[in-house]
Amino acid sequence: MLKKKSKKQQMEFSRSPKLSGKVNVCVGLPLTALWLLRCWKIDCWYNGTTIFSYIILLLMLSTGIYRWAFRKGAISDTVTLGGFSNRMYLRYRRQYMPVGIAAGFMLIFVFTTLISLISYGINGLSVQTFSDDLTTFGWMYFLVLYKVLKSYVDFYEYYRSPEYRAVLNNDKDNIRE
Repeated sequence: MLKKKSKKQQMEFSRSPKLSGKVNVCVGLPLTALWLLRCWKIDCWYNGTTIFSYIILLLMLSTGIYRWAFRKGAISDTVTLGGFSNRMYLRYRRQYMPVGIAAGFMLIFVFTTLISLISYGINGLSVQTFSDDLTTFGWMYFLVLYKVLKSYVDFYEYYRSPEYRAVLNNDKDNIRE
């Protein structure tokens, strides 16, 4: 009657750092450009949150460039198996990114709608205030994009790794016994 919950487990594997570095650079550069544009538009260059954000973006870009261009050899990484993202990856494979991005964007849209309704009420909500709230929470769209791309790359590289093949071969040996 009741469905047994899957157990999450952390798996460690080794992989090339190049692909994860490309993800950091390809998401970090547009995010930095948009954040600069935002700071220019609202003139908030010396705000503490802005400075903290640029430190985070600088770290993201520098680790991405280091992994992509300069890091040699394999790195050790972990991936969580049995969670929602992993089940979605196993089910959709190539469609994982568009489905994950669409699901994340819908969650952000619903979250923003609820926050706007709570803040302004049904009568006070207008298109302008709703669009302002969507702009305010726009950074969340980039976080969803980054999370989906990073988890796709993590799962993709794990399922191609020698550690996964060893686990797979070990399970086949246990089935034959």
